[in-house]
Amino acid sequence: MIEGSKVLLVDDNEEIIDILTDFLTLNGCKIYKASTGKEALEVLSKSNLEIVILDVKLPDVNGISLIDSIKIKNPTIGVIMITGYHDPNLIVEAMKKGASDFLIKPFEFDKLILVMMRVVRERGLLIEKQKHLDTLEDKKKIELLNRELQKKIQELTTMYHISNKFNSLNILDDVYDRMIQIINEVMDGRNCGYYIVDTENKELMLYKELTNGNGGFNIRRLAISDELIKESHSTKRHHIKDDKVFMPLVIKGEYIGFVIVNSKGKNGRHRSNFSDSDIFFLKLITEKASTQIENRMLYESLFEGVLHTLTSLITAINKRDFYTEDHCKRVTKTSLALGEMLKVDTYEKDVLRVVGPVHDVGKIGIPDAILLKPDKLTDGEYDIIKAHSVFGEEIMNRFEILSHEAKMIRHHHERYDGRGYPDGIAEIEIPRGARIIAVCDTYDAMVTNRPYRNALSKEEAVREIIRCKGSQFDPDIAECFADMVKNA
Repeated sequence: MIEGSKVLLVDDNEEIIDILTDFLTLNGCKIYKASTGKEALEVLSKSNLEIVILDVKLPDVNGISLIDSIKIKNPTIGVIMITGYHDPNLIVEAMKKGASDFLIKPFEFDKLILVMMRVVRERGLLIEKQKHLDTLEDKKKIELLNRELQKKIQELTTMYHISNKFNSLNILDDVYDRMIQIINEVMDGRNCGYYIVDTENKELMLYKELTNGNGGFNIRRLAISDELIKESHSTKRHHIKDDKVFMPLVIKGEYIGFVIVNSKGKNGRHRSNFSDSDIFFLKLITEKASTQIENRMLYESLFEGVLHTLTSLITAINKRDFYTEDHCKRVTKTSLALGEMLKVDTYEKDVLRVVGPVHDVGKIGIPDAILLKPDKLTDGEYDIIKAHSVFGEEIMNRFEILSHEAKMIRHHHERYDGRGYPDGIAEIEIPRGARIIAVCDTYDAMVTNRPYRNALSKEEAVREIIRCKGSQFDPDIAECFADMVKNA
């Protein structure tokens, strides 16, 4: 446990220092504080510390560069790095310098306690090793300690590997596929499967599996036993039966499924026992997966709310200008069809699906006298109309999850030759989605009747698109669009 540990907190955020001080004091720790690297070194020179919780970003020095000074002062001091930014390069650098762990703010107190408990154990090993190195009396113990330290290093490496695999997931990746792949890698190529819970029939149903070629899970449905429920809800939170271990995925206290791993490894050999390390890593993997799934659920809920808000704005515009409503619908449909022909990936299609209906959302900031003017606009009025792409970006940027979509709305009137607005960027500086919408937007405007001019025919509009390729439009996208319209 961590009672009695002497802990130095180094962070320039007083609120974080106060919160950690209150929590760790309640857990029996003696707390020292510093807000800069210089203050931290002064405290280290005067006090016999055991653990340093160190922020990466300090006013006078990079926290990672401070690790060397700490280890020179006392190589047995455990250093726990904390930061608000996830950067794998920082993590690797800190570990190389001797940091024991790396926590991303905001972190849970339970996780901090677990890390500190491990650091206290590791420090005990380091102190004992140091004693044996000083006295050179017991080489066997030194070798044992070295093996223990190597094991700890391997555990940290595996933990980092697991975290990195989950952190690299994008919104389109399948969490369940990634989870069983990681289990297969970490647990020596064992067969593993994910079963969802059928509460009505009190059964587990196989949803995903990964085998090693020695046979998979022959049973697609498993009865939920009383023993499984009892042990899964206990502090051990897993159940072992025969050659299989059952580990639950829990979201907000609800058991949504179970990972089942058997003892058959790559060579077809059975390992009847699951080590503490196996159970620890399996718990870590299922916890990471549960967090990812819960985050997906929250993201989708938030995204739906954002789209509802934007739809309301578009409805408001449509009540002012009926042209905009049908225009946006047509541009969306055409953009998705063009994206399909250009073989854009699924993510970019989803972005087009969001941006298409709202690409003119900035028109809500244009006065009716200009937006609804039946005659041709003056140069000054046209300059005001051009501001709608900037207004649209400002509206979208109010929703952090739509930052990429906001850029597309800002740039959907840029020209390939750099003579567009609002920023005059050119070629691949313009997001590809914006280049796609630019072609479809212009085409729809040309083939639609307006009070001040008659519509062009499809053939005339396509010829104009081709004429402007390389100047107004991306040449490849323009050619693809022309082929699409001709073959429609």
